[in-house]
Parts: sequence; C-alpha cells; structure tokens
Amino acid sequence: MDLEALKSSFINIVAVEKCKNKQCGLLCMEYKVLPEFGVGSIIEFQFNCISILISNFLLSSDLVIYEKSEGDRLQLSFLLEGEKIISFDNNSKDILYESQESYMAFIKNFEGFYRITKSKPFREVKIKLSNEFLDQHGLNTGLDYKKITDKNLIIPISNDLLTILSDIELKAIKGLPRKILLEAKVLEILAIQISCYNDLISNSLNIKSDKQLKVLYQVKQLIQNNLDKNYSINQLASEFGLNENLLKAKFKKLFNSTIHQFYIDEKMKRAKELLKTTQIPIYEIAEEVGYKNATHFSAAFKRYYKETPNKFRNAL
Repeated sequence: MDLEALKSSFINIVAVEKCKNKQCGLLCMEYKVLPEFGVGSIIEFQFNCISILISNFLLSSDLVIYEKSEGDRLQLSFLLEGEKIISFDNNSKDILYESQESYMAFIKNFEGFYRITKSKPFREVKIKLSNEFLDQHGLNTGLDYKKITDKNLIIPISNDLLTILSDIELKAIKGLPRKILLEAKVLEILAIQISCYNDLISNSLNIKSDKQLKVLYQVKQLIQNNLDKNYSINQLASEFGLNENLLKAKFKKLFNSTIHQFYIDEKMKRAKELLKTTQIPIYEIAEEVGYKNATHFSAAFKRYYKETPNKFRNAL
C-alpha cells in the first residue's frame, strides 16, 4: 500500500468513519476497519497541537505500507499487543517492534515502510506532538530526543504507563473535561517516557539486547502483579530463562533496588493503600501482600513505617 501514490492516509484506506464529534476544541473521530482488511476500530483525537491515534484491530492478511510524510514532530508509540516491522530506504537496520514495547523519537520528514502482521491482534496508542506544542511547554530546549533510526530506541512499556494508557479511551467524560484529562495524560506519559530513557542512560546498562531489557521489565511487572506470592530468585530466573546472578545484577542496576527490597517496597505500598482506602481486616491485607499471618505482617509494616497497621489506620 503506497500512501504517497494513493494521496491518502492509512485510516482513510483501511477504515470507514463511524462518527465524528467536536466539542470545546477536541475533535474525536471513530473508524471501523473495512471487512476486506479485517475487523476492529481506530479512534483519533486532535486538539491543542496533539494527535492521539488508538488502533485496535486484527488484519485478514499482512499489510505493508509505504509512507512519506513531511514536517517535524515528536512521536510516542506504545504497542500494547501485536507486531510491527519498520524499515527505511537507506541502510538503517529494520526495527522489530513487538507487544509491550514503546518508543519516543523526534521525526523529520519520515520516509519508509512498515509491516503489520495478520497473526496477532494489533493494539497501539500513538501520540504525535507538534513543534508548537513542544515550544508551549518548554520541551524544545535542553532535551536530546532520539531519532527513529537510533540504537536503543525501543524500550519496554513501564507498569506506570500501562495504567495511564488504559485511561485514555475513557468515554464517560465528555467535552472540556475530556480535553483537559487527555492533555494531562499526554504530559504525564511524556514525563515518564523521558524519565525512562534518562534512567537507561544514567545507569549505563550493559544489556546485550532489547529483549533482555524487556525481560527485566517483565520480571518487575510479575512481582507487582503478584504481591500475594513470594517468588525466589531461583523461581524468577527459571521463569524467564535468566542466570540468577545476571538477573540480580541487572535488576539492581536498572531499578536501583535489589529484587528483595523491591518486593518489600511494593508490598508495603500496597498494604498502606489498602489500609487508607478500605476497611478490609488486617489479616486479609496480610494475605493479599504475601504474609502468612497478621502478626508477621504487622511486624514488617512497623519496621517499614515505624508504626503498626492498626495505629496507622486509626490515625486516618
């Protein structure tokens, strides 16, 4: 599919517009993927020099798209599910882009191909920020953005970002409040993504491949999603096919914490949140964060926060 020759956009070729709405400067367009290409939808938001494209579809055949676009922009992409291969006319190496990966790049006059495969559902959130937006927020000076062809462009999607990205499609809020919410989410996403790239640079990680980096983020996410369990280093290493010493060293280097301390920090943060926001009994909170009984949990909580769970809850 040659978009340059067709003088059209990807959306206008593969999908048909279902509805279009503009309120308080926020333009929202919803599209349905045409049956000859597959099934699914694409949603686009445009406002305040920001474009957000949310793709959620399954193709009936592999699709190779040639695109040539002019104009400078900062582009953030989050591939929640699926696979995309980005290639260029020059000698730059192809980019293999997979589920749970992301990138942020300053793009000038892009020209190249990308392939989306039919074998997996495709879910992507893409955010484009114009130079005008960057100037408005002081983001055009003092920051060295990567180019789309740079090495180490692709990084895993952090757990914090997954939570924020899930909020973007919320339809309960309309008009001006939705516009304000979307801009706030975009700025939050941008701040976290800049921080993720800076952390990788400052930690000077000696990681052999993007895959290894992705696995370390998967280890972190497994821990955060299973605080009721207590995985050993051996279990984590076996689960992800890593050497134990390598796992411990790289995890500490990347996240500035040992796996053991990270476990404790996450358990205590979760316990504190439950004590503040619920009336769940202490013994149930203990079970939810992986302690066999309330006594052991209370002792651990006191060591961490210098007061017992009961004292903390009663003081609220």
